[in-house]
Order: sequence, then structure tokens, then C-alpha cells
Amino acid sequence: MEDLDQRWMEYGVKFLDKMAKSDKPFFLYYGTRGCHFDNYPNAKYAGSSPARTSYGDCMVEMNDVFANLYKTLEKNDQLDNTLIVFTSDNGPEAEVPPHGRTPFRGAKGSTWEGGVRVPTFVYWKGMIQPRKSDGIVDLADLFPTALDLAGHPGAKVANLVPKTTFIDGVDQTSFFLGTNGQSNRKAEHYFLNGKLAAVRMDEFKYHVLIQQPYAYTQSGYQGGFTGTVMQTAGSSVFNLYTDPQESDSIGVRHIPMGVPLQTEMHAYMEILKKYPPRAQIKSD
Repeated sequence: MEDLDQRWMEYGVKFLDKMAKSDKPFFLYYGTRGCHFDNYPNAKYAGSSPARTSYGDCMVEMNDVFANLYKTLEKNDQLDNTLIVFTSDNGPEAEVPPHGRTPFRGAKGSTWEGGVRVPTFVYWKGMIQPRKSDGIVDLADLFPTALDLAGHPGAKVANLVPKTTFIDGVDQTSFFLGTNGQSNRKAEHYFLNGKLAAVRMDEFKYHVLIQQPYAYTQSGYQGGFTGTVMQTAGSSVFNLYTDPQESDSIGVRHIPMGVPLQTEMHAYMEILKKYPPRAQIKSD
């Protein structure tokens, strides 16, 4: 278990060396084993972090892993020909240390910002200028964006998937490459137990379903992705710019803002009827 990241890194380095000799485009996905729950750093990284915790030690190891992959691209003169994306699929395992230390409410398995908001770094030498942005990006956006950068924009993307498949992703090419570009994603949708639970537009977020605190899953564990959910009072609207912790609902005070949020939610529900998700999560 503790040497998986090292073995995957070795595979990644060999793969990048191999593709450097080819004129074909390549794709490498590296999903870390480290920095999860529980944490098992490689033996040589034990005690390597300032705090000397298993989570910190895993972070030091992950830093070296990605440094090796980066240096391999650099050695092969592929940095100016490669889009690098570093991100996560969810927030921390819990709201408390050592697994969670974010300022946001909630954690993995919830639709609160602590469960869904993650940092993302996008790098392309000579093509993307250094800057910061608070624009919304979904993991699904990487699909049409990568295809656009590879010469398959717009309508061509639709021809690459079955007609029964709805493409959730939004092409973010102009956002990534622009010096002061804005995200092309205008809305984000969140699910609990396979049900549409919340929607975000710009800085406003509207919840209709939330996971109960310390909810038990079907397997008897607390939290996770199958915990008990409940309907909100209908006015759970938050301004994420002024209240990123989602602690003070403005729904009653900003009723007009609820109209576009509800309209967006209903519109997406119609999409789900036409293109029902194939992966269903059973719930009571």
C-alpha cells in the first residue's frame, strides 16, 4: 500500500518518456493514493513534514511525485506542448484536523462548499499567463476544453459521444488562455443520493436538499455519499462572496434572486429527464 504512489510515478515517468518519441497526443491521469483517509506515506517520507504527521508526510511525498513528472516533461521538451491540470474531486474527509482544515462548511459527501470547493491549477508553458481567478470550473469542463485544444471544438465534440449522452462540460479554452478571461460556466449543479440538491449561479447558491449532520449511511456509517438527506425550508440561498461559510441564508431578504436560481434548477431537471444519469445511487 505505502509504495503505490512511487510505483505509479515510475509508470508515469516511463509513459512520458515513451510518448516523447511519438507524434501522437497523449493523456496521463495520476490519481494519488496519498493524502486520503487513512494515510500511509512511503517509509522514506516518514517524519519528513514539519508537523511530522502522516498527512503532512504524504503531502511531501506527493510534492516529489509531481515534481518528478514535471521534470520528465521538462527533460523531454514537452512543457510547451502539454496542458497540466492539478485538482481534486471533493473536499476533505472531515471538517476537523488532520483530515480537514478548510474555512468552509461541510466535507466530502456534502453539497456545502467544504465538500465541493477545491483549488485547481492549470499550467501550459508559454500559453497560460500566471494569474488567479475565482471563476467556476467543473471537472466535466476538462472534456470539451481538452478536445478544443486538440483541434476538436464545438460540434465535433458531440460527434465523439453517443447521441443519448448529454455533455455537461463547458469549453473553458478562452478562460484558460485569456489574460483576463472569465469562466464560461454560468451555473453549477450539485447532487445528493442521485438527486439534484443545489445550484449555483455566479456568487449565489441555492439548496433544496441537504445532508443531515452526522447522517448514517445505508451501511451504518456516518457521512459519505448515501447519508440521510432532508429538504430545506425553501429559502436556503447564500451569497458565497460575502458568506463563503454558508452560515447566513439571504433567501428571505433576496427573494428576486431566487427566481433565476429556481429557473435554472427546473431547466436542469428537464435535462435529467431527457438524459437520465446511468449511474444511480440507491437511497431510502
